[in-house]
Amino acid sequence: MKNIFEVLLERSRLLVILIITIALLGVYTFLTIENREIPEVEVNIINITTPWPGADRADVETNITNVIESDIFGIDGIDTVSSVSQDDISVVTMELTDEAEPDQVENDINNLVGQVSGDLPENAAQPQVESVSNAFPLLSYIFQSENGEGLEDLRNQVDDLALDVTQMDGVSDVTIKGYDDRTVNIDLDREALEENQITPDQIIQEIDQSFNPVILGSQVEDDENIRLSFESMAPLETFESIRIGDDDTLLTDIASIELTADEREDIIEHNGEEAVSFTVFLSPGEDVPSTSESVEAVVSEHTDQFDENISVTTISSERENVEDIFVGLYTSLLLALVAVIIGTSLGLSFIGSAVVMITVILSIFIGLIPLPWLGVDLNQISVIGLIIALGILVDDSIVVNDNIERRLSVGDSKRDAMYNGMKEVAPSVIASTLAIVLAFSPLLLLSGANGEFIRALPSILITTIIVSTILAIFLVPALRYLMPVKNISENAGIFGKAFTGLSNWYADRMLPKFIRRPVITFSIVLVIGLLSLGLVRFTPFEFFPEADRSEVTVDVLFDDGQTIEETHERTGDIVDYLGENIDNLEGVTRFTGSGLPNLFGASLDQSGEHTAQIALYIDKEVMSASEVIDTYEADLREEFPEAKIFMDTIVQGPPEGAPVTLDVYNQDLGLLEESLETFREGLESEGAVVTSNMGEPVDTVKYAIDQEALEDAELSVSQVKNELNLLGQGIPVQEIIVEDEQVESTMKYSGEYDLEDIDIIKFSGEEPETFPLADFVDLEETNEYQTIAHDNGDRQVSMEVYNLEENEVGEIVDGLSGDLNDSTEIVVGGESTDQTDFFVEIGVLFAVIVVLVYLVIAFEFNSLVLPLVIVFSIFLSISGGFIGLFVTQTPLSFMGVMGMVSLAGIVVRNAVVLVDFIEARRKDGNFVINEAIIESGRARMRPILLTTITTIIALLPVALGGDPLFEPLAITIIAGLAFSSVLSLIVTPSLYMIYYRIKYKD
Repeated sequence: MKNIFEVLLERSRLLVILIITIALLGVYTFLTIENREIPEVEVNIINITTPWPGADRADVETNITNVIESDIFGIDGIDTVSSVSQDDISVVTMELTDEAEPDQVENDINNLVGQVSGDLPENAAQPQVESVSNAFPLLSYIFQSENGEGLEDLRNQVDDLALDVTQMDGVSDVTIKGYDDRTVNIDLDREALEENQITPDQIIQEIDQSFNPVILGSQVEDDENIRLSFESMAPLETFESIRIGDDDTLLTDIASIELTADEREDIIEHNGEEAVSFTVFLSPGEDVPSTSESVEAVVSEHTDQFDENISVTTISSERENVEDIFVGLYTSLLLALVAVIIGTSLGLSFIGSAVVMITVILSIFIGLIPLPWLGVDLNQISVIGLIIALGILVDDSIVVNDNIERRLSVGDSKRDAMYNGMKEVAPSVIASTLAIVLAFSPLLLLSGANGEFIRALPSILITTIIVSTILAIFLVPALRYLMPVKNISENAGIFGKAFTGLSNWYADRMLPKFIRRPVITFSIVLVIGLLSLGLVRFTPFEFFPEADRSEVTVDVLFDDGQTIEETHERTGDIVDYLGENIDNLEGVTRFTGSGLPNLFGASLDQSGEHTAQIALYIDKEVMSASEVIDTYEADLREEFPEAKIFMDTIVQGPPEGAPVTLDVYNQDLGLLEESLETFREGLESEGAVVTSNMGEPVDTVKYAIDQEALEDAELSVSQVKNELNLLGQGIPVQEIIVEDEQVESTMKYSGEYDLEDIDIIKFSGEEPETFPLADFVDLEETNEYQTIAHDNGDRQVSMEVYNLEENEVGEIVDGLSGDLNDSTEIVVGGESTDQTDFFVEIGVLFAVIVVLVYLVIAFEFNSLVLPLVIVFSIFLSISGGFIGLFVTQTPLSFMGVMGMVSLAGIVVRNAVVLVDFIEARRKDGNFVINEAIIESGRARMRPILLTTITTIIALLPVALGGDPLFEPLAITIIAGLAFSSVLSLIVTPSLYMIYYRIKYKD
């Protein structure tokens, strides 16, 4: 080993050049790696969507949803399956396991769909398999006309802009809201049909044939192939030229054909004026700033061509958010770097401090190299990881450098000082690094969105710490070997004399007292630690804090059944109320219908004509988003009791679910709906606001077909259903192109006809027979839900409950459950349960971490008992973390818990270094145990204090920066490290003395 090390020392310049070259690759990685606000969370969800126009929910469930679900569970990689069967459509949603390969699972699902398609109804559309993307909004614009006119004329230009932007690298999709889809309506004249003896089926068949492509192929003339083509007519002209029946009756003689606006899906309004929204979505794994700049350039190029009366407003820019956040984070990173430089210079010589800083900076850049292969980009979490790493990385370099200087001060030659200085501390440095790596590694296994959110932190800490240890062992001696050796003072550093004096005072005055009565010393520290844990009851709790943003969203849900125009009008009253009462309101955008295009972390799970979302832009300097919600949400609900209203803002973490959920299972649909009504009424009577995946019951006219009457008339059910379809929404017949836009065409009876006017025509002889449609259909007015939901194949209703705590909901549900059928299964959960599950999981992982750290130290010292002396410092760090949160009244949060888990790996290093020195002196046999412990304190106090001080100073900018997401993390680590370092200097020697007396009592 020594020979290899000496060879490296002889080639120190080459070694330094090699490491700097590798670091340049890290610089390139830093400059080119993707930037985003928060970590990208993988969305492993696949939907199978099957439209069946005209079918009711029960038919959809029986003939489509159940058919698909019966085979879908056999596909590997699927975790859960849920479905919704509604009038006209079935949607089956599959959530994949964390280990699944999404592309493979999607391929298996496509194969399955191909196999079951033949079992689906003939008039149902082909099922569409779609993987739900985790693309998120990059930019969102509002287009408005100053005089209220011109937006419709702008449509083609907006479509051209969307086409150009969609084709750009890094762009996943573009969503345009505010324009109505168009359709070609073929309104049949029933009397003309009867007069010309034409059936709707004949018309559909002729339309299909008229729009089928013409295949002419080619012909040979004079030994030359001549291509033959057909000049197509414009689609509307094609409709007008279609002839039907024996008399070649023109379609225009028996129907009116008109291109009209379809039923509206969205009405957009910005600051009281009609608008069109244009939202660009970023593809997964793409860089936010560079993609945004490219998109902005294209948008600017197009909008410059808009009429002068068209205004363009940016309502959301992810690039601006990222730049604002990264300015603050990079400032904190720079301050942390300066703080570390200052911290190391306090107790090291100028040369030693410079070597440490060079090693730390190179460790950071080299540690960045593997990140793209680990699926980590630069975001808030990874940059904070770099800041934490700065404070940890100095430890190895300080310990090695300080020991080299100690060897030089005792008279070793330059080469021997490099080797002996490294050799003495290398085992403890490697062991403590392994402990840190093993402490952070289980965090990579944290499941769900929380695991994906935090994964960047352990990834970047593990890579940089491994690199730091390697460089501390090889680069630090190489750099010190290249530098001239000057007289090394034991008082090196700005406060070197103070460190020396403190070390001597600790070794000569305090340690003898601690180790003289080690049991009493340990007991006092243990009591202090246990009492500190009790402070958790007096510490506020907040799982994820709100982001410091200016947007508040308002979800508005009215009863099903009203038109989108009525919803828009009634939502306008809410906007007026907000404008009159919120003093710091700077702007409002209203999205009636399908809601916001996933802006500001908001979207509607079940949208329709009865729903709307409002985006409020507030002056956060006057009142924060959470204060606006706390002040006005209850007043809004009281002022507008006919609507369900929810106010929310962006949270700095993965999307959260409902505060409380209530899932009810029963295969009997009637009993399930009764249970929903029972629980809804009981919860709402206690002040809860309740929504469900089945929505609200709506007034319904139910059509029942008289089978006996059909048999007597020798007619089929399909004939009746076709006539009813023609009276209702109509039958889709052909998709055409109008002005470069795909437009559907629908055939139905004109609005002047109703059930009593329609006869079923039967061509069974020379003269057609007619039968009144009303003779075969019975009408019943009822109140009915529109949805049937499944969870893993079982019928289920899921309720979201607001305004009540989970325990209150549980008590109410328990009280009502006695009135339900015994076959009904009930599960109460929600945000609180999810958080409990997280703490259980992190508790298990923390136990694994402690065991792994213990095993590493056990291997290092070849002892099963001695590691317990070191592991006790983890307990002290947790106690210190709670003290820090309590004193500052900082909420215990997700990141605070991450800080405590991080401490498990960080704090053991000081104890390892201290115990390692004691063991080395004990084995030498030149010291009695008391002297070995005292000398260990004298030799190791300086590096322990230096590493603690530099880590604390590095994290101070984060702790004082005001970011509610990272304050708990920084405060927990600072307080835990300070508390543990001070008490470890007291209790570790005492515990070692207890261990020594027991083990070597003879």
